[in-house]
Amino acid sequence: MYSVNYKDYLDLVLKSAELCAFEVNVERQEYLNFENAEAIYKVPGDKILSELKEFSSLAPDAYMKAVSDYFVHPDDHETVSDAFGKVLSGRRTVYDARMKSGSGEYRWCRVCAAPYAKGEEVHMIGVVSDVSSLYELIFEEKEKSMRDAFTGCYNKNAFKELSQKLLNKRPRPSYAFIMMDLDDFKTVNDTFGHDVGDEILLEAVSQIKKSFPKQSLIGRFGGDEFMVLCPFSQKESLIEMINRFMENTISSYSVGKSVGYTFVPDDGKTDYEDLLKTADKALYAAKRKKNGMEAAEKLNKDGLYNS
Repeated sequence: MYSVNYKDYLDLVLKSAELCAFEVNVERQEYLNFENAEAIYKVPGDKILSELKEFSSLAPDAYMKAVSDYFVHPDDHETVSDAFGKVLSGRRTVYDARMKSGSGEYRWCRVCAAPYAKGEEVHMIGVVSDVSSLYELIFEEKEKSMRDAFTGCYNKNAFKELSQKLLNKRPRPSYAFIMMDLDDFKTVNDTFGHDVGDEILLEAVSQIKKSFPKQSLIGRFGGDEFMVLCPFSQKESLIEMINRFMENTISSYSVGKSVGYTFVPDDGKTDYEDLLKTADKALYAAKRKKNGMEAAEKLNKDGLYNS
Protein backbone atom coordinates (compact mmCIF):
# COMPACT_ATOMS: atom_id res chain seq x y z
CA MET A 1 0.00 0.00 0.00
CA TYR A 2 1.09 3.55 -0.59
CA SER A 3 -0.41 6.95 0.02
CA VAL A 4 -1.50 9.33 -2.72
CA ASN A 5 -2.57 12.95 -2.66
CA TYR A 6 -6.02 14.03 -3.83
CA LYS A 7 -4.89 14.88 -7.40
CA ASP A 8 -3.17 11.51 -7.82
CA TYR A 9 -6.15 9.74 -6.28
CA LEU A 10 -8.54 11.43 -8.73
CA ASP A 11 -6.27 10.57 -11.63
CA LEU A 12 -6.12 6.94 -10.49
CA VAL A 13 -9.92 6.70 -10.20
CA LEU A 14 -10.52 8.29 -13.61
CA LYS A 15 -8.03 6.02 -15.35
CA SER A 16 -9.31 2.91 -13.62
CA ALA A 17 -12.90 3.69 -14.65
CA GLU A 18 -11.88 5.12 -18.06
CA LEU A 19 -13.63 8.39 -17.28
CA CYS A 20 -12.88 11.97 -18.23
CA ALA A 21 -13.59 14.87 -15.84
CA PHE A 22 -13.88 18.52 -16.85
CA GLU A 23 -14.59 21.93 -15.35
CA VAL A 24 -15.99 25.01 -17.06
CA ASN A 25 -16.32 28.61 -15.95
CA VAL A 26 -19.76 29.06 -17.46
CA GLU A 27 -19.93 32.84 -17.21
CA ARG A 28 -16.49 33.38 -18.74
CA GLN A 29 -17.05 30.63 -21.33
CA GLU A 30 -13.75 29.06 -20.36
CA TYR A 31 -12.82 25.40 -19.93
CA LEU A 32 -10.47 25.13 -16.97
CA ASN A 33 -9.63 21.43 -16.67
CA PHE A 34 -9.78 18.24 -18.68
CA GLU A 35 -8.58 15.29 -16.63
CA ASN A 36 -7.87 11.95 -18.35
CA ALA A 37 -9.15 13.30 -21.66
CA GLU A 38 -7.31 10.54 -23.51
CA ALA A 39 -9.89 8.00 -22.27
CA ILE A 40 -12.62 9.65 -24.36
CA TYR A 41 -11.09 12.05 -26.84
CA LYS A 42 -7.78 10.23 -27.50
CA VAL A 43 -5.82 13.49 -27.09
CA PRO A 44 -4.29 15.17 -24.01
CA GLY A 45 -6.46 17.54 -22.00
CA ASP A 46 -3.97 20.37 -22.47
CA LYS A 47 -4.45 20.18 -26.22
CA ILE A 48 -8.23 20.43 -25.85
CA LEU A 49 -7.95 23.41 -23.47
CA SER A 50 -5.60 25.18 -25.85
CA GLU A 51 -7.93 24.70 -28.83
CA LEU A 52 -11.03 25.76 -26.88
CA LYS A 53 -9.46 28.95 -25.58
CA GLU A 54 -10.10 30.82 -28.83
CA PHE A 55 -13.87 30.33 -28.42
CA SER A 56 -14.11 32.23 -25.12
CA SER A 57 -14.40 35.64 -26.74
CA LEU A 58 -17.34 34.66 -28.94
CA ALA A 59 -20.91 35.79 -28.36
CA PRO A 60 -22.90 33.20 -26.31
CA ASP A 61 -24.76 31.68 -29.27
CA ALA A 62 -21.61 31.53 -31.40
CA TYR A 63 -19.69 30.04 -28.46
CA MET A 64 -22.31 27.34 -27.97
CA LYS A 65 -22.17 26.41 -31.65
CA ALA A 66 -18.35 26.39 -31.74
CA VAL A 67 -18.08 24.15 -28.68
CA SER A 68 -20.78 21.82 -30.03
CA ASP A 69 -19.03 21.58 -33.39
CA TYR A 70 -15.77 20.80 -31.60
CA PHE A 71 -17.11 18.02 -29.38
CA VAL A 72 -20.26 16.40 -30.72
CA HIS A 73 -22.03 15.09 -33.79
CA PRO A 74 -24.15 17.73 -35.59
CA ASP A 75 -27.33 15.79 -34.88
CA ASP A 76 -26.64 16.07 -31.13
CA HIS A 77 -26.17 19.85 -30.95
CA GLU A 78 -29.67 20.43 -29.63
CA THR A 79 -29.11 17.87 -26.86
CA VAL A 80 -25.98 19.68 -25.72
CA SER A 81 -27.68 23.07 -25.89
CA ASP A 82 -30.55 21.81 -23.72
CA ALA A 83 -28.05 20.44 -21.19
CA PHE A 84 -26.23 23.77 -20.92
CA GLY A 85 -29.59 25.46 -20.42
CA LYS A 86 -30.29 23.22 -17.42
CA VAL A 87 -26.90 23.97 -15.90
CA LEU A 88 -27.42 27.71 -16.35
CA SER A 89 -30.73 27.39 -14.51
CA GLY A 90 -28.97 25.68 -11.60
CA ARG A 91 -29.87 22.04 -12.33
CA ARG A 92 -27.74 18.98 -12.86
CA THR A 93 -28.05 17.16 -16.17
CA VAL A 94 -27.30 13.79 -17.72
CA TYR A 95 -27.30 13.29 -21.47
CA ASP A 96 -25.95 10.99 -24.17
CA ALA A 97 -24.28 12.30 -27.31
CA ARG A 98 -21.81 11.20 -29.97
CA MET A 99 -18.45 12.66 -29.00
CA LYS A 100 -15.70 13.28 -31.53
CA SER A 101 -12.25 11.92 -30.83
CA GLY A 102 -8.97 13.33 -32.08
CA SER A 103 -9.17 10.99 -35.11
CA GLY A 104 -12.57 12.40 -36.08
CA GLU A 105 -14.40 9.21 -35.06
CA TYR A 106 -17.66 9.60 -33.15
CA ARG A 107 -18.48 7.43 -30.13
CA TRP A 108 -21.56 7.45 -27.93
CA CYS A 109 -20.76 8.97 -24.52
CA ARG A 110 -22.70 9.84 -21.39
CA VAL A 111 -22.12 13.21 -19.76
CA CYS A 112 -23.10 13.91 -16.16
CA ALA A 113 -22.73 17.59 -15.28
CA ALA A 114 -23.72 19.88 -12.45
CA PRO A 115 -23.34 23.59 -11.64
CA TYR A 116 -21.65 24.94 -8.53
CA ALA A 117 -20.84 28.39 -7.23
CA LYS A 118 -17.22 29.45 -7.03
CA GLY A 119 -17.24 32.85 -5.43
CA GLU A 120 -19.72 34.86 -7.45
CA GLU A 121 -19.20 32.87 -10.61
CA VAL A 122 -21.04 29.78 -11.85
CA HIS A 123 -18.89 26.80 -12.76
CA MET A 124 -19.84 23.45 -14.21
CA ILE A 125 -18.12 20.18 -13.44
CA GLY A 126 -18.80 16.97 -15.29
CA VAL A 127 -17.78 13.42 -16.00
CA VAL A 128 -17.77 11.79 -19.44
CA SER A 129 -17.99 8.02 -19.91
CA ASP A 130 -17.88 5.89 -23.06
CA VAL A 131 -21.20 4.05 -23.53
CA SER A 132 -20.65 3.05 -27.15
CA SER A 133 -20.80 -0.69 -26.35
CA LEU A 134 -24.24 -0.16 -24.80
CA TYR A 135 -25.47 1.66 -27.89
CA GLU A 136 -24.05 -1.02 -30.17
CA LEU A 137 -26.18 -3.54 -28.29
CA ILE A 138 -29.23 -1.26 -28.44
CA PHE A 139 -28.82 -0.68 -32.18
CA GLU A 140 -28.26 -4.37 -32.79
CA GLU A 141 -31.47 -5.27 -30.98
CA LYS A 142 -33.38 -2.47 -32.71
CA GLU A 143 -32.13 -3.65 -36.09
CA LYS A 144 -33.34 -7.17 -35.31
CA SER A 145 -36.77 -5.85 -34.38
CA MET A 146 -36.97 -3.98 -37.71
CA ARG A 147 -36.23 -7.03 -39.84
CA ASP A 148 -38.51 -9.72 -41.17
CA ALA A 149 -37.28 -12.81 -39.36
CA PHE A 150 -37.35 -15.09 -42.40
CA THR A 151 -36.18 -13.01 -45.37
CA GLY A 152 -34.02 -10.45 -43.56
CA CYS A 153 -35.81 -7.60 -45.36
CA TYR A 154 -37.19 -4.71 -43.36
CA ASN A 155 -40.65 -5.42 -42.00
CA LYS A 156 -43.61 -3.28 -43.03
CA ASN A 157 -43.46 -0.82 -40.14
CA ALA A 158 -39.69 -0.37 -40.30
CA PHE A 159 -39.78 0.12 -44.08
CA LYS A 160 -42.36 2.86 -43.65
CA GLU A 161 -40.34 4.61 -40.93
CA LEU A 162 -37.04 4.46 -42.81
CA SER A 163 -38.62 5.41 -46.15
CA GLN A 164 -40.24 8.52 -44.70
CA LYS A 165 -36.92 9.59 -43.19
CA LEU A 166 -35.15 9.21 -46.53
CA LEU A 167 -37.92 11.03 -48.37
CA ASN A 168 -37.86 13.94 -45.91
CA LYS A 169 -34.13 14.55 -46.37
CA ARG A 170 -32.99 17.60 -48.31
CA PRO A 171 -31.23 17.35 -50.62
CA ARG A 172 -32.05 13.80 -51.65
CA PRO A 173 -31.73 11.68 -54.81
CA SER A 174 -34.60 10.83 -57.10
CA TYR A 175 -36.52 7.78 -55.89
CA ALA A 176 -38.96 5.27 -57.31
CA PHE A 177 -41.38 3.43 -55.03
CA ILE A 178 -41.71 -0.13 -56.30
CA MET A 179 -44.11 -2.89 -55.26
CA MET A 180 -43.78 -6.45 -56.49
CA ASP A 181 -45.21 -9.84 -55.86
CA LEU A 182 -44.98 -13.38 -57.22
CA ASP A 183 -47.67 -14.64 -59.57
CA ASP A 184 -49.34 -17.95 -58.63
CA PHE A 185 -47.16 -18.24 -55.53
CA LYS A 186 -50.00 -19.55 -53.38
CA THR A 187 -50.77 -22.30 -55.89
CA VAL A 188 -47.14 -23.43 -55.98
CA ASN A 189 -46.86 -23.18 -52.19
CA ASP A 190 -50.01 -25.29 -51.71
CA THR A 191 -48.98 -27.83 -54.37
CA PHE A 192 -45.32 -28.39 -53.53
CA GLY A 193 -45.25 -27.45 -49.85
CA HIS A 194 -43.94 -24.67 -47.66
CA ASP A 195 -40.30 -25.70 -48.03
CA VAL A 196 -40.51 -24.99 -51.75
CA GLY A 197 -42.41 -21.79 -51.03
CA ASP A 198 -39.69 -20.66 -48.62
CA GLU A 199 -37.03 -21.46 -51.21
CA ILE A 200 -38.86 -19.33 -53.80
CA LEU A 201 -39.22 -16.38 -51.40
CA LEU A 202 -35.51 -16.40 -50.55
CA GLU A 203 -34.57 -16.63 -54.21
CA ALA A 204 -36.85 -13.68 -54.99
CA VAL A 205 -35.19 -11.59 -52.25
CA SER A 206 -31.75 -12.53 -53.59
CA GLN A 207 -32.79 -11.36 -57.06
CA ILE A 208 -34.16 -8.09 -55.70
CA LYS A 209 -30.84 -7.38 -53.97
CA LYS A 210 -28.88 -8.16 -57.13
CA SER A 211 -31.15 -6.16 -59.43
CA PHE A 212 -31.30 -2.87 -57.52
CA PRO A 213 -28.57 -0.60 -56.07
CA LYS A 214 -27.13 -1.33 -52.64
CA GLN A 215 -28.53 2.00 -51.42
CA SER A 216 -32.07 0.73 -52.05
CA LEU A 217 -34.40 0.07 -49.13
CA ILE A 218 -36.02 -3.36 -49.36
CA GLY A 219 -39.05 -4.38 -47.33
CA ARG A 220 -41.45 -7.29 -47.08
CA PHE A 221 -45.04 -6.10 -47.13
CA GLY A 222 -46.32 -9.57 -46.30
CA GLY A 223 -46.55 -13.01 -47.85
CA ASP A 224 -44.96 -12.88 -51.31
CA GLU A 225 -45.22 -9.09 -51.65
CA PHE A 226 -42.16 -6.84 -51.40
CA MET A 227 -41.38 -3.12 -51.58
CA VAL A 228 -38.30 -1.26 -52.78
CA LEU A 229 -37.45 2.41 -52.39
CA CYS A 230 -34.90 2.71 -55.17
CA PRO A 231 -32.65 5.72 -55.90
CA PHE A 232 -31.94 6.39 -59.57
CA SER A 233 -30.25 8.98 -61.76
CA GLN A 234 -32.23 8.47 -64.97
CA LYS A 235 -35.62 6.89 -65.56
CA GLU A 236 -34.17 4.71 -68.30
CA SER A 237 -31.73 3.15 -65.84
CA LEU A 238 -34.57 2.40 -63.43
CA ILE A 239 -36.53 0.62 -66.17
CA GLU A 240 -33.42 -1.45 -66.94
CA MET A 241 -33.18 -2.48 -63.27
CA ILE A 242 -36.81 -3.56 -63.19
CA ASN A 243 -36.44 -5.43 -66.49
CA ARG A 244 -33.39 -7.21 -65.13
CA PHE A 245 -35.39 -8.33 -62.13
CA MET A 246 -38.32 -9.44 -64.30
CA GLU A 247 -36.12 -11.45 -66.69
CA ASN A 248 -34.55 -13.58 -63.95
CA THR A 249 -36.52 -16.78 -63.52
CA ILE A 250 -37.24 -18.24 -60.11
CA SER A 251 -36.28 -21.91 -59.75
CA SER A 252 -38.01 -24.38 -62.05
CA TYR A 253 -41.48 -23.60 -60.81
CA SER A 254 -44.13 -21.66 -62.69
CA VAL A 255 -43.80 -18.50 -60.65
CA GLY A 256 -43.88 -15.20 -62.47
CA LYS A 257 -43.49 -11.65 -61.17
CA SER A 258 -45.60 -8.54 -61.26
CA VAL A 259 -44.24 -5.06 -60.58
CA GLY A 260 -45.95 -1.73 -60.06
CA TYR A 261 -44.03 1.46 -59.46
CA THR A 262 -44.32 5.20 -59.19
CA PHE A 263 -41.81 8.02 -59.35
CA VAL A 264 -41.43 10.01 -56.15
CA PRO A 265 -41.92 13.75 -56.76
CA ASP A 266 -38.65 15.63 -56.36
CA ASP A 267 -40.32 18.76 -55.01
CA GLY A 268 -42.60 19.25 -52.05
CA LYS A 269 -43.39 17.03 -49.08
CA THR A 270 -43.88 13.36 -49.93
CA ASP A 271 -46.34 11.21 -48.01
CA TYR A 272 -45.45 7.52 -47.68
CA GLU A 273 -49.06 6.32 -47.60
CA ASP A 274 -49.83 8.14 -50.85
CA LEU A 275 -46.85 6.48 -52.54
CA LEU A 276 -47.86 3.08 -51.22
CA LYS A 277 -51.42 3.42 -52.53
CA THR A 278 -50.21 4.67 -55.92
CA ALA A 279 -47.64 1.91 -56.39
CA ASP A 280 -50.14 -0.69 -55.17
CA LYS A 281 -52.63 0.46 -57.80
CA ALA A 282 -49.95 0.04 -60.46
CA LEU A 283 -49.13 -3.42 -59.10
CA TYR A 284 -52.78 -4.40 -59.31
CA ALA A 285 -52.85 -3.28 -62.94
CA ALA A 286 -49.71 -5.32 -63.66
CA LYS A 287 -51.17 -8.44 -62.07
CA ARG A 288 -54.14 -8.34 -64.43
CA LYS A 289 -51.88 -9.47 -67.24
CA LYS A 290 -49.38 -11.41 -65.08
CA ASN A 291 -45.61 -11.28 -65.31
CA GLY A 292 -45.74 -7.62 -66.20
CA MET A 293 -44.80 -4.22 -64.88
CA GLU A 294 -46.71 -0.98 -64.84
CA ALA A 295 -45.91 2.62 -63.97
CA ALA A 296 -48.56 4.44 -62.00
CA GLU A 297 -48.06 7.46 -64.23
CA LYS A 298 -49.62 5.48 -67.12
CA LEU A 299 -52.86 4.84 -65.25
CA ASN A 300 -55.86 7.05 -64.72
CA LYS A 301 -57.49 7.63 -61.34
CA ASP A 302 -59.50 4.41 -61.69
CA GLY A 303 -56.39 2.29 -62.17
CA LEU A 304 -57.06 1.83 -65.89
CA TYR A 305 -54.64 2.50 -68.71
CA ASN A 306 -54.66 5.98 -70.15
CA SER A 307 -55.33 5.98 -73.88
